[in-house]
Amino acid sequence: MTETNTPKVVRGYLADLDRELAGVSEEVRQGIVAGVREELEGLDAAAAASRIESLGDPAFIAAEARAGIGPGGSTASVTELAPPRASEQRWYVFVTGFLLEFGGIVVPLAGWVAGIMMLWASSLWTRSEKLVAIIVPPAVGVALFGIFALVGGARILFWHALVLGAIAGPVIASIVIGIVLSRRGWDRAR
Repeated sequence: MTETNTPKVVRGYLADLDRELAGVSEEVRQGIVAGVREELEGLDAAAAASRIESLGDPAFIAAEARAGIGPGGSTASVTELAPPRASEQRWYVFVTGFLLEFGGIVVPLAGWVAGIMMLWASSLWTRSEKLVAIIVPPAVGVALFGIFALVGGARILFWHALVLGAIAGPVIASIVIGIVLSRRGWDRAR
């Protein structure tokens, strides 16, 4: 995360956390700060502020690190200190993936839109993954419709081009993207 791309709220939070961790062993301090930096990486200011709120006060994190609270009495990582939000749990990944893959089939368009909304509400996926989920299915539909309409000419009716290109293409693209993003989200979920 470069300094110029880092929102001010993130820079301030990391500085406060680093300052509060004074007196904690260097290895633990660096691990906690690096973990928080990774949690906040790539988030815009609003998303970062929301995530910072769920992480908690830097003084609390530092106190927990000093107390050595964690599994087996070891120092807990930041992700263990903050309870996971619903949008970071595996059931959420499952529902989001299902809606991305089959929501548009079960409830045409609305199911897919619900999956996209759930995708954007979670921090489990990167911004580029979210953009791919929004842009690729409609782009595949437009491209395939154009190809079938132009190449088919008189041999392919308009309705065939519409069904094959503008409907089947985006559905297949959504299923593939949903599977890929579900696997990535599942690996990142707590």
